[in-house]
Amino acid sequence: MHMTWQEIKQHKIGATLYSWCYQNRWAFIVAMLAAAAVHYPIYAYQLRNMDSMHVGSLYIADLWEFNPYWETEQGRWGLRLVDMLRGGINFPALSALLMIFFYVLAGLLVVRLFDLHSRAAKFLIPLMVACSPYVAEVETFHYCSAAYGLSFFLAVLAVYEAVYAPPLWWAVGALCLMFSLSMYQASLGVAAGLCVMMLLIAVLQQRAWLPLLRRMLIMGISGSVAYYIVLKLFLKLYDASLFGSYADGPIEVLKGVPQGLVNAYRDFAVYFTQHYTIAQNYYGQRLAYAGALIVTLVVLVLWLVKLRRKTAALLSVVLVLLLPAAINVTDILNANTHIELRMAGALVLVAPFCLALLEKCPIKGKKLAGWSLAVGTVCSVILLRGYVVQINNDAMVMLAQKNKIVNLANRICLQLEQNPDYQAGAEVCILGEPQKGMYDDVSPLTERASDLAQFGLLSFDPTFNARGWHSLYWEELGINLNWCSDERTRELCATEEFQNMPVYPQEGSIQTIDGVVMVKVAEIQ
Repeated sequence: MHMTWQEIKQHKIGATLYSWCYQNRWAFIVAMLAAAAVHYPIYAYQLRNMDSMHVGSLYIADLWEFNPYWETEQGRWGLRLVDMLRGGINFPALSALLMIFFYVLAGLLVVRLFDLHSRAAKFLIPLMVACSPYVAEVETFHYCSAAYGLSFFLAVLAVYEAVYAPPLWWAVGALCLMFSLSMYQASLGVAAGLCVMMLLIAVLQQRAWLPLLRRMLIMGISGSVAYYIVLKLFLKLYDASLFGSYADGPIEVLKGVPQGLVNAYRDFAVYFTQHYTIAQNYYGQRLAYAGALIVTLVVLVLWLVKLRRKTAALLSVVLVLLLPAAINVTDILNANTHIELRMAGALVLVAPFCLALLEKCPIKGKKLAGWSLAVGTVCSVILLRGYVVQINNDAMVMLAQKNKIVNLANRICLQLEQNPDYQAGAEVCILGEPQKGMYDDVSPLTERASDLAQFGLLSFDPTFNARGWHSLYWEELGINLNWCSDERTRELCATEEFQNMPVYPQEGSIQTIDGVVMVKVAEIQ
């Protein structure tokens, strides 16, 4: 028997959900429209990164021809389930809108999790999440961007269930965490970071934090164990094994914890202060972060003084110090991994958390409380502006790179069609990254672009490089050349004859080697 909408509203769970949706309708609409506008250049021009270029428009996890079960070997068994639901069709615009939907929803849920009521928080936090450069980088992975967004949302939902759900509902949170990790393990930092944040709020508000900690631990441990058990079942089913450092086992993980902790705190500091590696902070982000962190620390100190309880104050300090480690827990679990921006989703939540603390602080004196929240709001607006400009900067660099390589591919194709060996049916192999040959990046925006934007569309690896050119011709020009195999590509790339070839467009940059028409765009190892 189906309930009517009115009956759903009258139901306790339905009423709560309906009320939440109704109260946040304008924040949701504004965030969706703003995020869709900010990310428009990426999905409208189908701007991709190296991996997206290799994958192309049709992709289902674990069904990659050259490496079956790749995603499961990476521990991401949930991606295949999501890909099967969308039929493997990788349409950038649809993927982007689904991704934005999940991140906006996650931002609104963060507001609910922190129990915030100010208009500034309701509108700014979803915008700071959905319009962050982190989300823009995830978007360039068109084939899995929606799944990564869903993973982020489920991690937030898992913590929400642990904090607010009735007893035994922790199982729902555990399931959310399990599926979140199955799509992207870096979301563990989102859940861990939010748990520490909520514990800190509970301690500061002098609420019972031990029961909260117990529910979080039960949810986190059971969800993580369930994820690992299912992963082992998939690996056994596919007769596969975990890739690289993932296969080291728990003993090796424990050995790397000290170095992992160093990396976690280093990456936390770098994210907010530097112009390179994890994030770029060229457009006022550092100023905004500094302002928000300083005013939050001042307010936090005043809050601790107000508590007048040494135990609570000490515990609060411990939780603050633990926060970077919780957020960057992937650093700790894999000390040999360098965190990229796409792995730093949890760090995006630090600024919203600062805004939450400023709103919730019980400092007497409306002027002081009002001014601190106003400063936090201004810093959030400055940060949001920096995010938007940074995304546009990266998009312009990626668009210039795409235009360059597509036009280059077109010119090469015209010359191939005039080549007698090609006309006779010879196989083709194109190798090299244009920016490392005769076609330097000339955009003045390149220096301020993210590492991924600067990297370009093609890999340095011969096999992946050749596959990237293959995909480029099909995706952008609609041309399917007679490409040679991966094995032949590596053999020919290593020959002295290829190594001595000049780079395109110099004379001799297109030669036939052992029956394969070779095009050398740049030096490649």
